[in-house]
Amino acid sequence: MEIDLLGIKYAATVDSQGKLESSTLAASADSEISLSIDSGTIVLDSDKKPLQTIEAVIDPNPPPLPEGADYISPVYNLRPQGASFNPPLKLTLSYDPAQLPQGPKENDVYIACYEDGRWEAMRYKQVDTKRHLVTTQIEHFSKYAVLILNEQSTPTPEPSPTPGADRVDVVYFHRTNRCYSCNYAEAATLYALEAYFQEELDSGKLTFESVNVQDDSNAAIIEKYGAYTSQLFINTVTGDNENIEHVTEIWNFIGDDEGFTLLIRTKVTNALEGTS
Repeated sequence: MEIDLLGIKYAATVDSQGKLESSTLAASADSEISLSIDSGTIVLDSDKKPLQTIEAVIDPNPPPLPEGADYISPVYNLRPQGASFNPPLKLTLSYDPAQLPQGPKENDVYIACYEDGRWEAMRYKQVDTKRHLVTTQIEHFSKYAVLILNEQSTPTPEPSPTPGADRVDVVYFHRTNRCYSCNYAEAATLYALEAYFQEELDSGKLTFESVNVQDDSNAAIIEKYGAYTSQLFINTVTGDNENIEHVTEIWNFIGDDEGFTLLIRTKVTNALEGTS
């Protein structure tokens, strides 16, 4: 797969199923735009075949701004259209602090996606005010730019659609005698939940439970999930329906804090939105 970011080219190896064989970080000159794709990510084109090319160019005719917002970066057109990534890749864009309007602060910048004739703020963001970079996660290609709401506008970007699940239960099962991997998996799962879903945990929309499979008092929940050893499950509850997913991928990321956190964040976000 060839990656071309504003004329700077990289090569990445993708297998016949579209799985990236090694982690890839590609950046344009001066890091105006960069893409970080984890090893094992499935990268497919619009025909669900392994992706052959990725290209990012600056849009010479940027679309109209949303009301009350200002550009502080170029608009980048990422293509091909229809490309998909699972789990999401990280998109990082640089911005010009000199273009910040009076009033808003650098932490207020955000990446927005332009689709179907409208801009929508990305739900996830990380802002590096020292290097003037903002990062988000994307699952497909479109037009992206760094925006900021000006002082006359409402202080909050347009919210994401209301999640579809009534509740999501994250359940980690373990045995009495625990190894490093078992302890790491539980601790890293709890860290990801508390770091990125504290509001949902506080409201009860998201729950976390650690269960010993060798404790007879846990027989009912053990039978419900079919657990027998160290295992992680995500149960999406909608009305009377429960969709239990056994998250086996966690063992591929033991000791990889960033990869493990991204996996849990992606799985839980999809479950909350009812898209998993």
